[in-house]
Amino acid sequence: MDSPLQVILAGMNVDIEGLNEIKSILSGGYTDSNARWNASNLLSKLTPETIAASYARISRDPRIIPELRRMARQEVERARTTNQNLIFTMGHKSIAEHVFFNFDIMGLSRRAVEELERKRLQSYTEKSQRYITLNGDFVIPPEIQGTPMEKEFLALVEKQNKFYNDNLETLIQWHIKQNPEVDLTNKSNKDRLEGYGKEDARYALSMATQAQIGLSLSARNLESLISELRSSESEEVKNLGQKLFEEIEEIAPSVIKYTESNNYFSKTRKELKEYVEWIIKKDKFEFKKRPVHTSGGLCSKDVELFTHLERDDSIPAGIIFSSSDLPFDSCLRLVDSMKLEEKKELLKKADAYQEKHDPKLREYELGDRVAEIEISSSGFAQLKRHRMNTLISQRYQCASTYGVTGLNITIPESISSTSLQQDLLNIALDSSQFQKKLRYQVGVPEIVSEYILTNAHKRRVLLDANNRQIYAICAERESEAAQWDIRNISNQLHDLIQQESPLTTAYLCGKDKFDKLKGKRYP
Repeated sequence: MDSPLQVILAGMNVDIEGLNEIKSILSGGYTDSNARWNASNLLSKLTPETIAASYARISRDPRIIPELRRMARQEVERARTTNQNLIFTMGHKSIAEHVFFNFDIMGLSRRAVEELERKRLQSYTEKSQRYITLNGDFVIPPEIQGTPMEKEFLALVEKQNKFYNDNLETLIQWHIKQNPEVDLTNKSNKDRLEGYGKEDARYALSMATQAQIGLSLSARNLESLISELRSSESEEVKNLGQKLFEEIEEIAPSVIKYTESNNYFSKTRKELKEYVEWIIKKDKFEFKKRPVHTSGGLCSKDVELFTHLERDDSIPAGIIFSSSDLPFDSCLRLVDSMKLEEKKELLKKADAYQEKHDPKLREYELGDRVAEIEISSSGFAQLKRHRMNTLISQRYQCASTYGVTGLNITIPESISSTSLQQDLLNIALDSSQFQKKLRYQVGVPEIVSEYILTNAHKRRVLLDANNRQIYAICAERESEAAQWDIRNISNQLHDLIQQESPLTTAYLCGKDKFDKLKGKRYP
């Protein structure tokens, strides 16, 4: 079976004056062979590398910028040499940020989307499962194709899709009945309530469901993204990295170099998990949840806030969190129990394969206030869009590992109120059992086994955000238009943060309430 994945270079930034020159030539028609040749020659020199090279010369060349751009357009090879020397020899990688690309990505699984969107300094627009009726398109992981597991995988996806198709209208009608005051003759109102039904029905769908994404990013970030994707254990994710590379390989060779799979991305996480598992088993660590290092034990249903942490505690605890299924309070207690040499060994493994162009693990950002959130796949898809925060996730939990019981699934109220709850629970249980079978009996990589899990399955994440970032999250996710699942999480986070920091978070609110609260602040 061929992969449904498609990656198309949709656009890139090129010098506008170069485009204007070509436009001027073509406006005279194609009767002159010299004009056709000149236009073709200019077109061949249109590359975003010339803008990067001209900007790289600004600091040391007295000429005005338009003249630097003109020179770079005329001497593309020289421009490329400038880029290579500055970016890779001298290490001025910010030059590559002036080169920008846009990609159409189609036929990518939702689980692979999570790997793509780990990177922060990129822009994504994703096909919404809230507004579009899904038609059952999904990805069969290459690791499963042609194996005895494929038939069982397909049968389970068909069962998930059947729940969506059979119950979509029931869930839409439930939302309509809950909102009798809404004028359904207004198309936007009707579409909104239908959207509520669609987003609830999708909780039964797998993370193998196909997605479409518009991706925009600089060459600097694209280089790191390709290398990380190529280092994945998932063949689909590796294929995504390869296709991105193939689209730009001949276009901008002077600004993208380190794109191969590397040990830092491919081995670090695996070796950290093995070491953490050894520490847990060696010490026969007790898993009973017991709040520690907290200020008053601030906790709600899905969110727990840990404050006044030492960075030398929160960072290794964060590494343990991402390398295990332990709740964060257990990770903090484990750090307390570890010997100094064991802590040093943990950090050593985190850095072992790092090269000078590699960033530190994101756990190094953790500070003195960290929120642990239990969130569904559906909710996580929205939380991860707030990319300027520190967000560290565990795997999706449906199996008992290290003695920790798997998290419950998230069930929309419309499903629990229409006698469909047991059907969704059965689908989730079947999905969980098949995931464990793929992981522990067949031995596929963990990421691949998670394709069959549903949007209702949950995972733990750590969120470290300053108050400015908390305002941004609440503004977007507490508004009336926000999806109910992420709104519930945001409301809980709001309450805990406001207890911990009442003065500077006094006006947390959804953006639909901003004007009203602003009026109270500034009468």
